[in-house]
Amino acid sequence: MMHLLWILPVAAGIAARVWPKLEAIAILVFLVCGSIGLAYLVMRPRGKRPPMAQHERDTRDVERDLPPGPI
Repeated sequence: MMHLLWILPVAAGIAARVWPKLEAIAILVFLVCGSIGLAYLVMRPRGKRPPMAQHERDTRDVERDLPPGPI
């Protein structure tokens, strides 16, 4: 759902342009969404990813590691 977080500030900004009394709410939405985004960047797991499931693995990786044949 993090990839959809940009929709809230855009909608709040458009609403604030149409109805000027909503500027305070738009600023609050910008601050909340920005802090959520920063918290996600700080708290996301780092390091090596867990191993992929068998159906997600690339089965052609052996083909890429073969040395080129004689020409």
